[in-house]
Amino acid sequence: MSNIINIPSPQLLYVHENLLAHVRERFSIHSTEYQLANAFIAHVAAEPNVQMGTLEEELAALIAQGTPEPFDVTLGFGRKGERIAQLLHEQWGSFPNIHRLEITRIEKADGSGHELISKTDVSVVDQIAALGDFTSVALVDDVLFTGFTVSEVLKLLPKKHVERCHFFGTRGMAQTARKLERNGCKTWLGVSLEGEPEVDVSTISSMNLITKGAIHSPTEGDITYCQRQEWVEAWFPQRTSNIVDLCEVVTNLVRSFSPREETEEQL
Repeated sequence: MSNIINIPSPQLLYVHENLLAHVRERFSIHSTEYQLANAFIAHVAAEPNVQMGTLEEELAALIAQGTPEPFDVTLGFGRKGERIAQLLHEQWGSFPNIHRLEITRIEKADGSGHELISKTDVSVVDQIAALGDFTSVALVDDVLFTGFTVSEVLKLLPKKHVERCHFFGTRGMAQTARKLERNGCKTWLGVSLEGEPEVDVSTISSMNLITKGAIHSPTEGDITYCQRQEWVEAWFPQRTSNIVDLCEVVTNLVRSFSPREETEEQL
């Protein structure tokens, strides 16, 4: 049973669509897997509160905002953040020194929130310390929601030496971005979503609906978003049962996407 309280239905749910390209590449456009995944995405897109977007669109909007000055160090949060940093560097040349920060967040057993942990035997503190001295740093992730992860990383940076800190994300909450900026971290978002998070606006990725490991829970293990039915009910109130059923079928068909170590590669 989930220890997360129910969430309201947001007026706008931005869905980052990253499922179909992977299914098409792995199984082909003529496969049963692709046809089923396409039907699943059609149900998701049909909800009146849903807006769909892709990585290409988000990156284009981010790149169009201008070219930042190069940074001494760029920290990509996991494989996703590292890959996004590489893609941006190809356009900007602003991230000549990219390092993957091996981190993830897990839910606390008492339901009081999350904690940031290292995905390796090297602690997060030691990963950052190994970078040596730097005066400018770029932090890169795919999505900015509550700001928990980036805020935890900011606490660990050698602040007295860092003169310039920017965060880059392909999509995220404008309200959270403003909080980061008040704390001295300039924020760049490809898609900036206005409103109260979860009430007015929220964002998910289609892959996380069907990929085990989208949520790391101490009580439920590595699970998909769709295994939290109360979340699906909030996000897709008109098609909950259809989407839950299709989630289960698609999850089983594309089981090769489910291992935890692959989750972060799916942009």
